[in-house]
Amino acid sequence: MIVKNCNQCNTGFEVTDEDRKFYERVSPVIGGKKFQIPQPTLCPLCRHQRRIVWRNERFLYRDKCGLCGKSIITMYPPESKFPIYCPDCFWSDKWDPLDYGREFDFTRPFFEQFKKLLDEVPQVSIFQGNSINSEYTINSINNKNCYLTSGADYNEDCLYGINTQRSKDCVDHYLIYDSELCYGCLDSARLHNCVGCQESENCSDSYFLYDCKNCKHCAFSCNLRNKEYIIFNQQVGKDEYERKLKEALSSLFKSPTWLFDSLKKVRDIAIHRAALILASENCIGDNIRNCKNSQYIFDAENIEDCKYCFYALDTKNSYDLSCAGWGSCFLYEVISSAQNNNVLFCSAVINVSDAIYCRCDWNSRNIFGSTSLHSQNSYVILNKQYSKVEYEKLVPKIIEHIQKTGEWGEFFPPHLSPFEYNRSMAIDYLPVSSEEAQKKGFRWSFEDEKTQTPATYELPDTISGVPESVINEILSCKNCSKNYRVVSQELRFHRKIDLPLPKLCWPCRLKNLIKARKPMKLFESACTKCNAKILTPYLPNTPLKVYCEKCYLETVY
Repeated sequence: MIVKNCNQCNTGFEVTDEDRKFYERVSPVIGGKKFQIPQPTLCPLCRHQRRIVWRNERFLYRDKCGLCGKSIITMYPPESKFPIYCPDCFWSDKWDPLDYGREFDFTRPFFEQFKKLLDEVPQVSIFQGNSINSEYTINSINNKNCYLTSGADYNEDCLYGINTQRSKDCVDHYLIYDSELCYGCLDSARLHNCVGCQESENCSDSYFLYDCKNCKHCAFSCNLRNKEYIIFNQQVGKDEYERKLKEALSSLFKSPTWLFDSLKKVRDIAIHRAALILASENCIGDNIRNCKNSQYIFDAENIEDCKYCFYALDTKNSYDLSCAGWGSCFLYEVISSAQNNNVLFCSAVINVSDAIYCRCDWNSRNIFGSTSLHSQNSYVILNKQYSKVEYEKLVPKIIEHIQKTGEWGEFFPPHLSPFEYNRSMAIDYLPVSSEEAQKKGFRWSFEDEKTQTPATYELPDTISGVPESVINEILSCKNCSKNYRVVSQELRFHRKIDLPLPKLCWPCRLKNLIKARKPMKLFESACTKCNAKILTPYLPNTPLKVYCEKCYLETVY
């Protein structure tokens, strides 16, 4: 094992023998010559930070298609240099990404040439597919009547959510599965008619639960199993439960942060397991389900022989992934991808294989330094078509060149990203100041820092009496003072569940959802009950009760 210091934050990190075996395994062989992947120069978290600046989860803009001229919703800011095409035009035969091909220049660095290519080749306006009435969704497929969701698939009537799967009528949610009629829930599955529930499963008609399973008609409670009519962790009868619940809710909604404050109070008294690792074997990380032989993985499901993954599903033999997987194997330093094989240093690639340093490519193989390919392309370099023989002769020369320039083996530098730091996923998950971001080489946008318009309406503490015209009003966030609006679908949902409209804008609500989750890092600590050593996302000095797996199971079950 080798201990290295991160070139960005100076934190020490390990490179093990198994890591070196992986780098050896994914090192590409082209034209009969193998090109070794070097050991990383950044720690895992800084590598993740460098990748997620290439993903936009919630910033959308109004623009015009660069080909047909119709009005579109796009994830790219208006000042982007490249043409932005609506999905119909992008996937049509009206243009050819190979028309933008160019020769590789061995007198210039590769990243400089790739940046010029990115600035000229048209990009699809937004990443979404097979969706109905969901033009404001991003990084999502197969949704119906959804609004401002990202990483969300197979949902209906869902609004304001991240990483939601197969759910219906859910609002303000983060990482929920197979749920319906829920508000403010996160890290949960199979919920029905629930508000403010976290790390819970198979619960219904409940409010503010933490780590509860198979419960109904429960509220303000934690660590419950197979319970009904529990409030503040006390068993009561049906009538008393309904009376106490009504009393508790009646004074709750005066604070704009009522949702997050209430859930925090429940979390603070709960017993926390050191790490949430379910049905998994030989795994280290948190929020892991059905995984095997994987270390330092977070929000992971059905992955095997992986390491340093942040939200990865259905993936094998891969390292350093962010929001990637979905039927992939042998990936390294990849973000926003699905159904790939043998992919290195790529962003937003779908159903590609043997790809190196590419962005926004689909259904292609044997490609290097290319973008916007989507027509079963093969043997392409900088969007220029080659024969198999030509490709296998030229790519080794290019790699040798970028080895000399010091570019080989590193992910794209952050200044190449089409998104500034504060217009990307990074600002929500790893917030930094503009000065710190720019010091580390990230770009920053000051375009969004505009004077706010005074609110035209003050939201009441209940949904009762709110007029339909509220959807035309300008609201002011009680946290950041920025303006936001209520959409008609949102108003209908809040009336249905009898909850007040939010007094915080969606970005502030999202920040509070993320803050409610555990960090995607691990610390050496000790079990609160037996003092056994544990590896946990909770800080060693946390006031919370954090138990090792043995003590947790003995106490909760």
